[in-house]
Order: sequence, then C-alpha cells, then structure tokens
Amino acid sequence: MRNKLLYLILGLSFFMFSCNEWLNVEPEDEISEEKLFSTGNGFRHALNGIYYSMESINLYGKNLTWGDVDALGQVYDYSKSGRVGDMQYGADNYDWEYYDFKPIITSIWKEAYNIVANCNNLVQQIEHAEPEKFEKGWWERNMILGEALVLRAFIQFDMLRLFAPSPAANPGERKFIPYVDIYPSYVSNPKTVDECLDLIARDLRDAKQLLWKFDSARTFSVNDNFKTDAGFLVNRGFHMNYWAATALLARVYLYAQKEDEALEQANEVIRFASQTRAFGMANNYSRGDRKCYADVIFGLHVIDLLKYNSAVNEMENENRARYLCVSELERNYFGEDLEKEDIAGEEIMKSNDYRFTYWVEDIKNQHNYFRFRKYDAMTSGSTKSVIEISDHLVPLLRMSEMYYIASEILCKRGAEGLSKAKTYLTYVKKCRGLKDRDASMINIARADANEFMDILINDMRREWLGEGQIYFIYKRLNKDIPEAQGRFVKASESVFVVPLPDIETNIN
Repeated sequence: MRNKLLYLILGLSFFMFSCNEWLNVEPEDEISEEKLFSTGNGFRHALNGIYYSMESINLYGKNLTWGDVDALGQVYDYSKSGRVGDMQYGADNYDWEYYDFKPIITSIWKEAYNIVANCNNLVQQIEHAEPEKFEKGWWERNMILGEALVLRAFIQFDMLRLFAPSPAANPGERKFIPYVDIYPSYVSNPKTVDECLDLIARDLRDAKQLLWKFDSARTFSVNDNFKTDAGFLVNRGFHMNYWAATALLARVYLYAQKEDEALEQANEVIRFASQTRAFGMANNYSRGDRKCYADVIFGLHVIDLLKYNSAVNEMENENRARYLCVSELERNYFGEDLEKEDIAGEEIMKSNDYRFTYWVEDIKNQHNYFRFRKYDAMTSGSTKSVIEISDHLVPLLRMSEMYYIASEILCKRGAEGLSKAKTYLTYVKKCRGLKDRDASMINIARADANEFMDILINDMRREWLGEGQIYFIYKRLNKDIPEAQGRFVKASESVFVVPLPDIETNIN
C-alpha cells in the first residue's frame, strides 16, 4: 500500500471557528508540512481536514452509511429508484465486478487509507510537539492525539468489516488487510483478523486515556454537543470524544467475540448517561430533529448531505419521481407494530414507532412503496439551529447501540441477565415511541433468550436504517440476511467479504 500524504483541505476547516469563518491560507500544494505543524492551530487544521475527508460520498457521506453498505444488507427496494446501479446491480447482488460498483470499492479503499495516512502523520507529528504550542496546553495536545488514534482505528475497523471475514466465520490464520500505524508506509503487510482487532483495541484503549482528562468534566448535553457555530474545543459530538472511543471499543470487542470486555465498555457509557442524562433518547421532531440526534455519541456534519440525498430521491416532479424504498418494510422491520386506520375513507398505515413515522413515507398510502426519507431536508420545525444540525448530520455511534450490546450479552446469562436485557430493550423502544400495548413490547415480556434475540435484531434493523450497520449485524453473527418475499441471502464469504481492489492486490 503506497500511502501518500493527502493534502489537507485547510480552507474547509469546518470546526475551527464557525461554519462561515473560512481561513485564508496558501494553496493546498504549497503548504509545507513543517509550516502546517509549526503552531497549535496547524494541528487543529490537520484534524479538521481528516474529519472533512470522511464526509465524502464514497465514505460516510453516503456509501459507507446509507449507500452501498446498506445495499449489501438488503435494505432497499429499487422499484422506484433511478441512477443507483452500483447499489441495485452491484452491492445488492454482491457482484463485485459490476462496472458501476467496482470503481466505488476501489475509491472506498483508497480514500479510507489516505485518511489513515493523514491520521498517522498527525500522530507522529504531535507526539513530538511541545504543549506550549497549544492554546490549552497538554489537554489540547492529548485531545488531538487521542482523536487521531480513534479515527485511524474507526476507519480501519470498517475496512476490516468490509474486506475480511468476521471472527464468527472462523477466518483462522489467513491474512486479509494491513493495520497501518506508521507514516509513511510504502509496503502492505496484511494481518489476520485477530491481529487487526487487537491493534484496533490497543489504539482505542490508548485514546481513552488521552481523552479522559479533556472530556471527563463535560456533561455532553444536547445543547452543546452539536452546535455548528461553536469553537473547536466545544462541539464534541462532531469529534471522536471519550465516550465515542468507549462506544467504539464496545462495538469492536463484541465483533471480536470478547463479550465480557464489550459489556464493560457498554456499561461505562450506560452509567455515564444515566448519571448525567447525556445522550438522552428524546424525540424532538417537532423542533426539526428528524434523526433523534440527542442520543448520537458521534456523527459527522456532512456539508453536501442534502445534495447526495436529492440525487437519489428526486421528488420534485410527482409524475417522474425517483426514490429509494425500504424493502419488505412490514415483514423485516415494523410489521407487528403497524396498524391500519380508516380516515375519511382512506386506509392509513400507522405506528407508534417514531422510526416508522419519521424515517419512511408510505407513498400515496398504497402500502407498497415505503420511501426512505431519513436524510431529507426538514421542511418544518420551529428551531432553525436544530434543523441545521439534523439536515447535515450522519449518525455513526448512537447511545441505543450500548443498550443493544448489553442486551445481547446479558440475555444469554440466565434469568437475571435476560430480565436486565429486556429492561434495556424496552427502554430503547419506549424512547422511540412504542407503548406497552404494542405487539413487539408484549413479545419482549414473553420471550425466552432465543426469541428475545430475534426481537433485538429486529429493533437494530429499525434503528440503523440508513446508518450502514444492518449488513454488519448479520456478518458479525454469521447469519443469513433477510431479503424480499421471505427469502434469505445465505451467509458465506462470497457475500460477507468484499474482494480487495486491484490497487492493493497488484502490489508486489
């Protein structure tokens, strides 16, 4: 792997001062590394450039979230879609050679490892930087270093999840992808899945120690977490903060089948949330919050998100509208909690679940095509600042995942564990609007451990619509993926392992 320095986009350092305060800087190709890292502000710019690069359409702006990775998870029905051949014919069919899909796989790999290279360069530069360079001294220096470590772990964990089998598939000593932690790196040294997971966990543990002092005194209240006009040191929901590192470590340990360690990390976040009311799972849709961002632990502010979404969901002309639909919405997602009500002679499908109410649209109330609308622009709501956040936010780590992780582990640990797991899942569902009388809530109370796991997976599917995690549920568990008409995609490496792109495999 020939990692090269991806010139950082300093002129678009979104988080430096405010969304409208762009910096006057030298042209990108004229900025020397020595000059960039000569001041604390230079390190800020470098970190912001990394976050900005993650927003691209090939990464978390679309294809690693609501685009191709969700297509791999059989999330969509393409009956009404247009211009999504990479998703419909490539990802949905696991046709890695499809002409529209293969270049996207290459771009994902290339862009991801360019960001990793920048993380590594930042880490190596800041490890030798004096604290006097930084406005907040050691605190800020350690914060930036910690975030860079989490980011390189986060991105390479997603590359591992795409391009290598999960531990549940027993990959053994075969080697798949490298874990790059030096800059520059000119040679690819693939590692086993376990080796990569150990290095990812190492970076996250180190990052937690660095981030703790900076983040431990913060409440992570929703009022401060995602302010788009706040300073660099404030809006921690847009940064890989301490709790994001902890939540990610819980995700990594669960994937690695280290359940005790995963539960420990998830419980740490749960305790903090219960003690401080941080990451509260509140419904603020009436104020313009379509994505329930109060419980997002980490997300990206994707400047072009509405543009990416409107290119797929073309709704201006009703007669020629093109849009993504959620596949088998009743069977695979909300079925038991849906009800039909006659209103003025028209049969309306309803649910108490906010995720149905806000994230899909029953086109013309025909109950056939449920348009995915989670990333639409808000057209109503009284709070402009909330709409600004919701319109551009891509959630990457949610509080609900911590309850899911704890529930999955506890439900296997006897009657007491199952009871606690039911309490957690019931809490998540109630926060999403469900009532005790709803079918899935009644089923939780009656479920044994196996039945509970089915209900839990169903709720994960609802929660992670458009967030790039549904495919990885089934990969992590090595389970068949539900698709249309009651069929399943059989779990196998041909489905769960994306082939390495030619730019990697052609290296001698």
